[in-house]
Amino acid sequence: MSDRRPVVISGITQGIGRALALRFAQTGHPVSGCGRSAGAVAELRRSLGPGHLVEAVDVTDAAAVAGWARTTVAELGAPLLVIANAGTIHPQRPVWEVDPADFSALMRVNVDGVHTMAHAFLPTLLAAGGTFVAVSSGWGRNPREHLAAYTASKFAVEGYVEAVAREVPEHVKVVAVAPHSAVDTAMLATCLPDEHHAYPAPDAWARDAVDYLLHRLPHEPSGGGLSFPAPSGV
Repeated sequence: MSDRRPVVISGITQGIGRALALRFAQTGHPVSGCGRSAGAVAELRRSLGPGHLVEAVDVTDAAAVAGWARTTVAELGAPLLVIANAGTIHPQRPVWEVDPADFSALMRVNVDGVHTMAHAFLPTLLAAGGTFVAVSSGWGRNPREHLAAYTASKFAVEGYVEAVAREVPEHVKVVAVAPHSAVDTAMLATCLPDEHHAYPAPDAWARDAVDYLLHRLPHEPSGGGLSFPAPSGV
């Protein structure tokens, strides 16, 4: 077991989740992550190498998340950071064209998935101390037309975090942190197909994001409304 406490990340197989995992591993922190694609999980497991844990887990499955949490603590120890990152989005369209089933599916990942992570990992953080991070979005603070479902999900996350931050003792921090600006991921390409290349790549973004999470976030207040720094040199 490493002498550094592990970092837990959901939605680890692509985008900013994958970039965070690789960067945390470079800093010497064991990483425990989950993703839905077994193939992508196996690929990232090979990329990270020994000393890490990457599991095929759907964050909407509370029992599976709880099992992953138990395995994480047993194999890697109590986490320093738990990052609820898994998310989804749909192409831009007016709300009357968003099928109710698609709306519910998005909410299950973006909102329920934050709660399953909190429900599974907060007891360990309460015992050992640490920080729970829900990855938010600027669109969870400033609504975006034609992305009403995603906007609603991130507003929900911000409110959830504000409430939970008031429930935990001082040795546990609960925060919602949004990228300073968009990041060029497959998710962003889904909703901004003509603009996503204008934004920083996940690997460049993760360098400063990990530094922020390890060194600056401990000095921030609990609650929502926080932002990752803009990537330097980009």
